[in-house]
Amino acid sequence: MLKEFFQFVKKHKSYNWIHWNMRDLNYGFEAIENRYRVLEGRPELIEDDKKYDLARLLIDIYGNGYVGHPRLEKLIEKNKISTRDFIDGQSEAKAFTNKEYVKLHMSTQKKVDVFHSILDKVASGILKTNAKWYEPYGLSPQGVYEAIKDHWLYVVITLMLGAILGAIIS
Repeated sequence: MLKEFFQFVKKHKSYNWIHWNMRDLNYGFEAIENRYRVLEGRPELIEDDKKYDLARLLIDIYGNGYVGHPRLEKLIEKNKISTRDFIDGQSEAKAFTNKEYVKLHMSTQKKVDVFHSILDKVASGILKTNAKWYEPYGLSPQGVYEAIKDHWLYVVITLMLGAILGAIIS
């Protein structure tokens, strides 16, 4: 499995790798690389600038209290994302011990789907969080302007003012 993983990495070196908290020696890319070395493999390394920790990116955007713990599960629940086939880390370890590899595979696929849903909602500006309206923007004049500018009411008011000014000028 590790050999196939690193073959995949080699073919996709230029890709960006989105992950959830896979940044330490015990549970992360480095742990996978070290395990492969122990098995006498030569891992393909993924450059750090190609790794994006979604867990940290969400904190950077929405602030530390954007959702409760465990964050991934709470974010899924708050945004009504399907949990079919999703199993948490502790349950995954148990499934591995019980050799329930199909269950693990399905959970991994579901997590990819969950990441896609979260990223899509962030990009669309519709991710539901516990963050206050100003936290993603800050309270600077520029931040307040950006928050207002992104609101639908701003578009409506701008269109109305433009129409009124256009009528007055012409």
